[in-house]
Amino acid sequence: MKKNIKLIALTLFCFTSLIVNAQTGTRDNAGLQGDAGAVSGFFETVNPVNYPAGANSWWHLLDVRHSNSANNFAMQFAGSFWDQELYFRKTSNNAGQLWSKVLLETNGNVGIGTKTPNSTLTIRSESTGVSINPGANPYFGTLAFNRESGTGAIFDPSGKAFQINNGGNDQNLHIQVYNGDGSLVTNNSLVISGVNGNVGIGTANLTDALTVAGKIGAREIKVSTNAGADFVFEPHYKLPTLTNLEKFVKTNKHLPEIPTAKQMIENGVNLGELNIKLLQKVEELTLHLIEKDKKIDALIKRMDLLEADKSKIDKQKH
Repeated sequence: MKKNIKLIALTLFCFTSLIVNAQTGTRDNAGLQGDAGAVSGFFETVNPVNYPAGANSWWHLLDVRHSNSANNFAMQFAGSFWDQELYFRKTSNNAGQLWSKVLLETNGNVGIGTKTPNSTLTIRSESTGVSINPGANPYFGTLAFNRESGTGAIFDPSGKAFQINNGGNDQNLHIQVYNGDGSLVTNNSLVISGVNGNVGIGTANLTDALTVAGKIGAREIKVSTNAGADFVFEPHYKLPTLTNLEKFVKTNKHLPEIPTAKQMIENGVNLGELNIKLLQKVEELTLHLIEKDKKIDALIKRMDLLEADKSKIDKQKH
Protein backbone atom coordinates (compact mmCIF):
# COMPACT_ATOMS: atom_id res chain seq x y z
CA MET A 1 0.00 0.00 0.00
CA LYS A 2 2.79 2.43 0.90
CA LYS A 3 4.59 1.58 -2.38
CA ASN A 4 1.43 2.44 -4.32
CA ILE A 5 1.14 5.79 -2.54
CA LYS A 6 4.81 6.59 -3.29
CA LEU A 7 4.24 5.68 -6.96
CA ILE A 8 1.22 7.97 -7.17
CA ALA A 9 3.14 10.78 -5.53
CA LEU A 10 6.03 10.29 -7.97
CA THR A 11 3.60 10.32 -10.93
CA LEU A 12 1.99 13.55 -9.74
CA PHE A 13 5.43 15.09 -9.25
CA CYS A 14 6.40 14.23 -12.84
CA PHE A 15 3.17 15.72 -14.19
CA THR A 16 3.74 18.83 -12.13
CA SER A 17 7.29 19.20 -13.44
CA LEU A 18 6.07 18.98 -17.04
CA ILE A 19 3.55 21.79 -16.67
CA VAL A 20 5.11 23.76 -13.84
CA ASN A 21 4.61 27.03 -15.65
CA ALA A 22 0.99 26.33 -16.57
CA GLN A 23 -1.75 28.41 -15.00
CA THR A 24 -4.94 26.94 -13.46
CA GLY A 25 -7.81 27.20 -15.93
CA THR A 26 -11.55 26.71 -15.56
CA ARG A 27 -13.38 23.76 -17.10
CA ASP A 28 -16.69 22.29 -15.91
CA ASN A 29 -16.74 19.13 -18.08
CA ALA A 30 -13.93 16.66 -17.30
CA GLY A 31 -15.09 14.57 -20.27
CA LEU A 32 -14.64 17.33 -22.84
CA GLN A 33 -12.97 16.08 -26.05
CA GLY A 34 -9.80 17.59 -27.50
CA ASP A 35 -11.45 18.95 -30.65
CA ALA A 36 -14.04 20.60 -28.39
CA GLY A 37 -11.35 22.65 -26.68
CA ALA A 38 -9.95 20.31 -24.02
CA VAL A 39 -6.18 20.60 -23.45
CA SER A 40 -3.75 19.23 -20.90
CA GLY A 41 -3.32 21.23 -17.72
CA PHE A 42 -4.65 22.15 -14.28
CA PHE A 43 -8.33 23.13 -13.99
CA GLU A 44 -10.94 24.07 -11.44
CA THR A 45 -14.72 24.09 -11.51
CA VAL A 46 -17.71 24.89 -9.35
CA ASN A 47 -20.10 23.01 -11.67
CA PRO A 48 -18.43 19.57 -12.11
CA VAL A 49 -19.61 17.40 -15.02
CA ASN A 50 -18.24 13.87 -15.65
CA TYR A 51 -16.38 14.10 -12.35
CA PRO A 52 -16.58 11.34 -9.69
CA ALA A 53 -20.12 10.38 -8.61
CA GLY A 54 -21.65 12.92 -6.23
CA ALA A 55 -19.20 15.68 -7.14
CA ASN A 56 -20.48 19.21 -6.55
CA SER A 57 -19.15 22.63 -5.65
CA TRP A 58 -15.40 23.32 -6.14
CA TRP A 59 -13.20 20.59 -7.64
CA HIS A 60 -9.63 20.32 -9.00
CA LEU A 61 -8.74 18.48 -12.21
CA LEU A 62 -5.32 17.41 -13.52
CA ASP A 63 -5.73 16.40 -17.20
CA VAL A 64 -3.00 14.81 -19.35
CA ARG A 65 -4.37 14.36 -22.86
CA HIS A 66 -3.45 12.43 -26.02
CA SER A 67 -1.61 14.45 -28.66
CA ASN A 68 -4.39 13.74 -31.19
CA SER A 69 -7.19 16.14 -30.31
CA ALA A 70 -9.70 14.19 -32.44
CA ASN A 71 -9.98 11.44 -29.79
CA ASN A 72 -10.80 11.49 -26.09
CA PHE A 73 -7.93 9.59 -24.49
CA ALA A 74 -6.68 11.20 -21.29
CA MET A 75 -5.25 10.36 -17.88
CA GLN A 76 -6.96 12.39 -15.16
CA PHE A 77 -6.76 13.05 -11.44
CA ALA A 78 -9.53 14.89 -9.59
CA GLY A 79 -10.37 15.95 -6.05
CA SER A 80 -12.71 18.21 -4.14
CA PHE A 81 -11.45 21.41 -2.53
CA TRP A 82 -12.92 20.34 0.79
CA ASP A 83 -11.40 16.92 1.63
CA GLN A 84 -8.28 14.80 1.13
CA GLU A 85 -9.83 12.25 -1.24
CA LEU A 86 -8.26 11.71 -4.67
CA TYR A 87 -9.75 10.07 -7.78
CA PHE A 88 -8.13 8.70 -10.93
CA ARG A 89 -9.25 7.48 -14.36
CA LYS A 90 -8.17 6.87 -17.95
CA THR A 91 -10.98 8.11 -20.16
CA SER A 92 -10.41 5.48 -22.91
CA ASN A 93 -12.32 7.65 -25.39
CA ASN A 94 -15.33 7.67 -23.05
CA ALA A 95 -16.40 10.96 -21.48
CA GLY A 96 -18.36 9.15 -18.76
CA GLN A 97 -15.64 6.65 -17.84
CA LEU A 98 -15.93 5.69 -14.17
CA TRP A 99 -13.43 7.05 -11.66
CA SER A 100 -11.36 4.98 -9.24
CA LYS A 101 -10.74 6.29 -5.76
CA VAL A 102 -7.06 6.38 -4.82
CA LEU A 103 -6.47 4.80 -1.39
CA LEU A 104 -4.52 7.02 0.98
CA GLU A 105 -3.29 6.52 4.51
CA THR A 106 -4.62 8.57 7.43
CA ASN A 107 -2.30 8.39 10.42
CA GLY A 108 -1.02 5.06 9.10
CA ASN A 109 -4.53 3.63 8.56
CA VAL A 110 -6.15 2.83 5.21
CA GLY A 111 -9.89 3.21 4.66
CA ILE A 112 -12.07 1.69 1.93
CA GLY A 113 -15.56 3.19 1.88
CA THR A 114 -14.75 5.44 4.84
CA LYS A 115 -12.94 8.74 5.38
CA THR A 116 -12.09 7.92 9.00
CA PRO A 117 -10.31 4.55 9.19
CA ASN A 118 -9.88 3.52 12.83
CA SER A 119 -7.67 0.47 12.20
CA THR A 120 -4.81 -0.51 9.90
CA LEU A 121 -7.43 -1.42 7.28
CA THR A 122 -11.06 -0.36 7.67
CA ILE A 123 -13.58 -1.54 5.07
CA ARG A 124 -17.09 -0.11 5.08
CA SER A 125 -19.83 -0.71 2.52
CA GLU A 126 -23.27 0.88 2.75
CA SER A 127 -24.78 -1.08 -0.12
CA THR A 128 -23.15 -3.78 -2.20
CA GLY A 129 -20.59 -5.46 0.02
CA VAL A 130 -17.00 -6.61 0.36
CA SER A 131 -15.17 -9.28 -1.64
CA ILE A 132 -11.62 -10.52 -1.09
CA ASN A 133 -10.18 -12.89 -3.71
CA PRO A 134 -6.56 -14.07 -3.39
CA GLY A 135 -6.61 -15.46 -6.92
CA ALA A 136 -4.44 -18.49 -7.59
CA ASN A 137 -3.34 -19.01 -3.99
CA PRO A 138 -4.18 -22.69 -3.32
CA TYR A 139 -4.66 -22.24 0.40
CA PHE A 140 -7.36 -19.57 0.39
CA GLY A 141 -10.71 -19.00 -1.28
CA THR A 142 -12.85 -15.95 -1.91
CA LEU A 143 -14.44 -14.04 0.97
CA ALA A 144 -17.55 -12.01 0.16
CA PHE A 145 -20.06 -10.12 2.29
CA ASN A 146 -23.21 -8.32 1.19
CA ARG A 147 -24.78 -5.88 3.60
CA GLU A 148 -28.09 -5.53 1.75
CA SER A 149 -28.91 -9.25 1.79
CA GLY A 150 -27.11 -9.90 5.06
CA THR A 151 -25.09 -12.75 3.56
CA GLY A 152 -21.44 -13.64 3.54
CA ALA A 153 -19.57 -16.54 1.96
CA ILE A 154 -16.17 -18.16 1.72
CA PHE A 155 -15.53 -20.12 -1.49
CA ASP A 156 -12.64 -22.58 -1.40
CA PRO A 157 -10.57 -23.39 -4.52
CA SER A 158 -12.52 -26.65 -5.11
CA GLY A 159 -15.73 -24.69 -5.63
CA LYS A 160 -17.43 -25.54 -2.34
CA ALA A 161 -18.88 -22.62 -0.40
CA PHE A 162 -19.22 -21.84 3.28
CA GLN A 163 -22.02 -19.28 3.53
CA ILE A 164 -23.27 -17.13 6.39
CA ASN A 165 -26.67 -15.42 6.08
CA ASN A 166 -29.42 -13.93 8.21
CA GLY A 167 -31.99 -16.55 7.25
CA GLY A 168 -34.26 -14.18 5.36
CA ASN A 169 -37.38 -13.89 7.50
CA ASP A 170 -36.00 -14.91 10.91
CA GLN A 171 -33.60 -13.26 13.34
CA ASN A 172 -31.09 -16.12 13.26
CA LEU A 173 -27.61 -16.45 11.79
CA HIS A 174 -27.41 -19.39 9.36
CA ILE A 175 -24.12 -21.05 8.39
CA GLN A 176 -24.51 -23.30 5.34
CA VAL A 177 -22.10 -25.47 3.34
CA TYR A 178 -22.60 -25.80 -0.44
CA ASN A 179 -21.18 -28.14 -3.08
CA GLY A 180 -19.44 -26.81 -6.18
CA ASP A 181 -22.70 -27.18 -8.16
CA GLY A 182 -24.54 -24.88 -5.75
CA SER A 183 -26.44 -27.65 -3.94
CA LEU A 184 -26.57 -27.73 -0.15
CA VAL A 185 -24.36 -30.26 1.62
CA THR A 186 -26.86 -30.13 4.46
CA ASN A 187 -29.63 -27.70 5.36
CA ASN A 188 -29.18 -25.51 8.46
CA SER A 189 -25.61 -26.72 9.00
CA LEU A 190 -25.32 -24.36 11.96
CA VAL A 191 -27.93 -21.86 13.19
CA ILE A 192 -27.41 -19.29 15.95
CA SER A 193 -30.40 -17.46 17.41
CA GLY A 194 -30.21 -13.68 17.27
CA VAL A 195 -32.70 -13.51 20.16
CA ASN A 196 -31.30 -15.72 22.92
CA GLY A 197 -28.08 -17.19 21.52
CA ASN A 198 -29.45 -20.76 21.24
CA VAL A 199 -27.59 -22.94 18.73
CA GLY A 200 -29.01 -25.50 16.31
CA ILE A 201 -27.14 -28.10 14.24
CA GLY A 202 -29.18 -29.38 11.30
CA THR A 203 -32.27 -27.53 12.52
CA ALA A 204 -33.62 -23.99 12.89
CA ASN A 205 -36.01 -25.02 15.68
CA LEU A 206 -33.92 -23.55 18.49
CA THR A 207 -35.90 -24.64 21.55
CA ASP A 208 -32.86 -25.27 23.75
CA ALA A 209 -29.37 -23.88 24.29
CA LEU A 210 -28.18 -26.57 21.84
CA THR A 211 -30.50 -28.52 19.53
CA VAL A 212 -29.05 -31.24 17.28
CA ALA A 213 -31.14 -32.88 14.54
CA GLY A 214 -29.11 -36.06 14.21
CA LYS A 215 -26.57 -38.27 15.95
CA ILE A 216 -23.88 -36.96 18.30
CA GLY A 217 -20.52 -38.70 18.43
CA ALA A 218 -18.37 -38.04 21.49
CA ARG A 219 -15.71 -39.73 23.60
CA GLU A 220 -17.28 -38.41 26.76
CA ILE A 221 -20.41 -36.48 27.74
CA LYS A 222 -20.68 -34.79 31.11
CA VAL A 223 -24.16 -33.81 32.34
CA SER A 224 -24.27 -31.41 35.27
CA THR A 225 -26.94 -32.16 37.86
CA ASN A 226 -28.04 -30.97 41.28
CA ALA A 227 -29.61 -34.26 42.39
CA GLY A 228 -28.78 -37.94 42.91
CA ALA A 229 -30.40 -41.20 44.08
CA ASP A 230 -28.56 -41.86 47.33
CA PHE A 231 -31.75 -41.12 49.26
CA VAL A 232 -32.69 -44.77 48.60
CA PHE A 233 -30.12 -45.81 51.22
CA GLU A 234 -31.51 -43.53 53.92
CA PRO A 235 -33.15 -45.39 56.89
CA HIS A 236 -36.51 -43.65 56.43
CA TYR A 237 -36.80 -44.58 52.72
CA LYS A 238 -39.83 -46.76 52.07
CA LEU A 239 -38.60 -49.44 49.69
CA PRO A 240 -41.34 -50.64 47.32
CA THR A 241 -42.12 -54.32 47.78
CA LEU A 242 -41.53 -56.70 44.89
CA THR A 243 -45.15 -57.77 45.14
CA ASN A 244 -46.38 -54.21 44.52
CA LEU A 245 -43.76 -53.75 41.82
CA GLU A 246 -45.03 -56.86 40.04
CA LYS A 247 -48.60 -55.57 40.12
CA PHE A 248 -47.54 -52.15 38.75
CA VAL A 249 -45.49 -53.64 35.91
CA LYS A 250 -48.26 -56.02 34.88
CA THR A 251 -50.79 -53.18 34.82
CA ASN A 252 -48.71 -50.31 33.32
CA LYS A 253 -46.04 -52.14 31.30
CA HIS A 254 -43.22 -49.90 32.59
CA LEU A 255 -41.32 -49.25 35.82
CA PRO A 256 -42.68 -46.69 38.31
CA GLU A 257 -41.41 -43.10 37.74
CA ILE A 258 -39.92 -44.10 34.37
CA PRO A 259 -41.54 -42.58 31.22
CA THR A 260 -43.37 -44.93 28.88
CA ALA A 261 -42.02 -45.69 25.39
CA LYS A 262 -44.77 -43.50 23.91
CA GLN A 263 -43.80 -40.55 26.15
CA MET A 264 -40.13 -40.95 25.17
CA ILE A 265 -41.00 -40.94 21.46
CA GLU A 266 -43.26 -37.88 21.75
CA ASN A 267 -41.29 -35.79 24.26
CA GLY A 268 -37.74 -37.08 24.03
CA VAL A 269 -35.60 -38.09 26.99
CA ASN A 270 -33.88 -35.92 29.59
CA LEU A 271 -30.64 -37.88 30.00
CA GLY A 272 -29.69 -36.40 33.36
CA GLU A 273 -33.13 -36.96 34.88
CA LEU A 274 -33.56 -40.44 33.37
CA ASN A 275 -30.12 -41.60 34.53
CA ILE A 276 -30.95 -40.59 38.11
CA LYS A 277 -34.28 -42.46 37.95
CA LEU A 278 -32.56 -45.56 36.53
CA LEU A 279 -29.92 -45.32 39.26
CA GLN A 280 -32.73 -45.14 41.82
CA LYS A 281 -34.19 -48.37 40.44
CA VAL A 282 -30.77 -50.06 40.47
CA GLU A 283 -30.27 -49.05 44.11
CA GLU A 284 -33.73 -50.32 45.01
CA LEU A 285 -32.98 -53.65 43.33
CA THR A 286 -29.63 -53.75 45.15
CA LEU A 287 -31.42 -53.44 48.50
CA HIS A 288 -33.83 -56.19 47.49
CA LEU A 289 -30.91 -58.42 46.48
CA ILE A 290 -29.13 -57.78 49.79
CA GLU A 291 -32.33 -58.67 51.67
CA LYS A 292 -32.87 -61.78 49.55
CA ASP A 293 -29.25 -62.79 50.06
CA LYS A 294 -29.68 -62.56 53.83
CA LYS A 295 -32.81 -64.73 53.68
CA ILE A 296 -31.07 -67.29 51.48
CA ASP A 297 -28.11 -67.45 53.90
CA ALA A 298 -30.52 -67.95 56.79
CA LEU A 299 -32.32 -70.73 54.92
CA ILE A 300 -29.03 -72.45 54.08
CA LYS A 301 -27.96 -72.35 57.75
CA ARG A 302 -31.33 -73.71 58.80
CA MET A 303 -31.09 -76.52 56.27
CA ASP A 304 -27.58 -77.32 57.49
CA LEU A 305 -28.90 -77.59 61.08
CA LEU A 306 -31.76 -79.80 59.97
CA GLU A 307 -29.37 -82.03 58.06
CA ALA A 308 -27.13 -82.28 61.13
CA ASP A 309 -30.08 -83.19 63.39
CA LYS A 310 -31.24 -85.80 60.89
CA SER A 311 -27.78 -87.36 60.83
CA LYS A 312 -27.74 -87.67 64.67
CA ILE A 313 -31.15 -89.32 64.68
CA ASP A 314 -30.10 -91.79 62.00
CA LYS A 315 -26.98 -92.77 63.99
CA GLN A 316 -28.98 -93.31 67.19
CA LYS A 317 -31.36 -95.69 65.36
CA HIS A 318 -28.43 -97.84 64.34
